[in-house]
Amino acid sequence: MRHFLMGLIFLFASANAIQAAPTEDPYAEVNASWERFGAVYSRILENYYARLDQREVMSAAIKGMLGQLDPYSEYYDEEGLRQLRQDTTGKFAGLGITVAIKDRFPVVISPIEDTPAFRAGLRPGDLIVAVEGKSTLDMQLESVVNALRGEPGTKVAISVAPHLGATPREVEIQREIITIRSVVLVEELQKKIGYISMRQTRFSEHTSSEVEEAIKSLPRVEGLILDLRGNPGGLFSQATQVADLFLPQGVPIVSIKERDGRREEVKYSHRHSIARNVPLVVLIDEGSASASEIVAGAIQDNDRGVVVGAASFGKGSVQTIFDLREREEEASALKLTTALYYAPSGRSIHREQDIAKPVHSVLFGDRELPHQLVMDLILRSENRAKALSALQSHFDMDSESAESVLLIRLGDLVGKSKMGAAGLSDSMGNQTYYTQRGRKVFGGGGIRPDISVESEPFPPYVQELERRRLFFDFVIDYVSADSSWAEEHPDLTVSDEMVEGFMEFVRTKDIGLDQDQKGLNQIADLEDLAEKMDWGEAAQESIQQLRAAVKQEWERRYSSELEPYIKSALRRELILRFRGRKAQLLEGLQEDVQLARAIEVLADREQYLGVLAAEEAK
Repeated sequence: MRHFLMGLIFLFASANAIQAAPTEDPYAEVNASWERFGAVYSRILENYYARLDQREVMSAAIKGMLGQLDPYSEYYDEEGLRQLRQDTTGKFAGLGITVAIKDRFPVVISPIEDTPAFRAGLRPGDLIVAVEGKSTLDMQLESVVNALRGEPGTKVAISVAPHLGATPREVEIQREIITIRSVVLVEELQKKIGYISMRQTRFSEHTSSEVEEAIKSLPRVEGLILDLRGNPGGLFSQATQVADLFLPQGVPIVSIKERDGRREEVKYSHRHSIARNVPLVVLIDEGSASASEIVAGAIQDNDRGVVVGAASFGKGSVQTIFDLREREEEASALKLTTALYYAPSGRSIHREQDIAKPVHSVLFGDRELPHQLVMDLILRSENRAKALSALQSHFDMDSESAESVLLIRLGDLVGKSKMGAAGLSDSMGNQTYYTQRGRKVFGGGGIRPDISVESEPFPPYVQELERRRLFFDFVIDYVSADSSWAEEHPDLTVSDEMVEGFMEFVRTKDIGLDQDQKGLNQIADLEDLAEKMDWGEAAQESIQQLRAAVKQEWERRYSSELEPYIKSALRRELILRFRGRKAQLLEGLQEDVQLARAIEVLADREQYLGVLAAEEAK
C-alpha cells in the first residue's frame, strides 16, 4: 500500500512541478511536495477525532488531485474498470434491453435487435414486475440492471406485464454477450445515396468492421453520407481505421503530440480504400467529439469529402490508461490526459474548456462534476439530444447517467463562484490552416463544417416534455400492447383526440400552468445570485434572455403552433412501440434539415466539387 501511495504522490507532485524552472535537483520540489502531503496525512490519521477509512481518505485525495487537471483524467476502482471495459469493447453479458423507471417499476424502453430480449418478444413499454420471483416495485434502476446482467449462458426468470394492472407473463431468458453496435442504420436513400448512421453511438472494438460491412452492403450508391452527429467518440484505433476506409493510401489521418515535443506520432492511411472514389458527406454537430472529430477532420483536411452540419464539440485530447493494481486480487487504473490530437492540416482538435474548480460541484453518485462546466454544456446545447451527447463525451458517462444529470434543476447547477463572460462563451479561435488542396480551415478547437446547417430544434417546452419522457409514457398508457389500437390505426396517425389526451396527461404530471411560476421563481433566484456574486454582464444578460425566452414560450405553450411538434413526437413513440427502433430512426430522417442538405450536395455533382475546390480556384 505504501508503495502505491508513494507512486500516487509522486504523480501528484510531478503534476505541480511541470511548470517549475529547472533546478540542480529536479526532484527537490517533488520531495518537498511529498513531505508536505505526508505531514498532513500523518496528522490526520493520528489526531482526527474519529476513526477514518484510509482508503476513502486516499480516494478523496486522488479525486482532488485529478480535479485540478482536466475533466477527462480519472481514477478507476474495480467497478469503474468494468464499466470502462464495457464502454470500449461495446460488449456486456445480459439480455439486450434499455430500461428506465415508470409507475415505480422498470420499463423496457427498447430491446436491441437480435438479442435474447428481442427474441423473447419483449417490447417497448413492457413493465418488468419481478426478477427471479422478487418484486421490482421501487427497485433502484442500478439494482435492476445488475439483476438482469450476469454470466453468459446463465438464465434469468422475469415477469413482464404490458401495462400496470395487467396479468404478467413469465419469461425465462438466457443471458448472452451483448454487442452494442456502432452502426445503427444503413439505408439507400433517394437519388442512389447511401446513408450510414453512427449517430449517438460510440467507436468500440468492431466499429470499422461494421462501417466496412455497411459500405459493402450499398454497392450501387453514387454517394455516401456518414452520420457522426451526437457521437461522443471512443477508441482512437477505430477512428483511424474508419477514416482509412475512405482515404487514399499514404495520406495523414491524425497526429498525436505530447507535452514539450517529447513525442509526436502521425497516423497515415495504409490500406486500399473500399470507398475511395465515392462522393462523401460527413454529418457532425455539437455532440460529435473525439474519435468522431478525428474522422471528420481527416476527411476535411484531405479534401476527401464535404463536412455538413454544425461545429463539433472539440474534445481532442489523448487519455492513457495506467495500471495501478494495488493487490493481486484488486484492480485499479488511472486514466490520464497525456497528449493532444491534431488534424492533418496541423490544427488542434482540442478546445480548451474553463475547468477551474468551483466552490460548489454537482454531486452525481460518487463523482463531483464542475457545476459551471455542466451548466455551460447544457446551455450551449440546442436540444436534449445534444445536451446528452455533450455530457457523455465530456464526463465519459453512459446515456442513463447523462439523463439523470439533465433532471437537475437549472438553479441547482449554480454554485457561488464568480462567472465571467468566458463561462458561457464559445472559445473556438480563428487560426487559419489549409487543406491538401489549399482550402481554408480554422483551428482553435473542434471541426467547423464546410457547409453550416443549423438543426431545427423542438420548442423548449416540447423539449422539456421529451426530457421527462412524457411522450413515451403517454403512448405506453394510451395504446397498450394488448389493445387493438394498432390494428384500427395501421398508419399510426396521431389524432387531435390523442393530442388532447396527451395535454391532459401532462397536466396530471405537474408540468402544466402551475409550473410557470415555479420556473420564473427559479430564474429570479438566479438573477439575485448573479447580482450578489457580481457575475459578468454577459452572464447576467444570458439569464435575462432566458427569462424572456421562457415567458414567450409559456405564452404560446398551449397554442396551435406547438401541435405539429407534439404530433411528431407522439408519432415517433408510436412507431417505436409497434414497428421498432429501426423504423423510428427512419421516421426521424424525414424532417432532418441537415440530412436534406447533405443529400442536396451529393445529388449536385457541380456543387459538391465546388465546395472542395481551392479558394484560389473559386
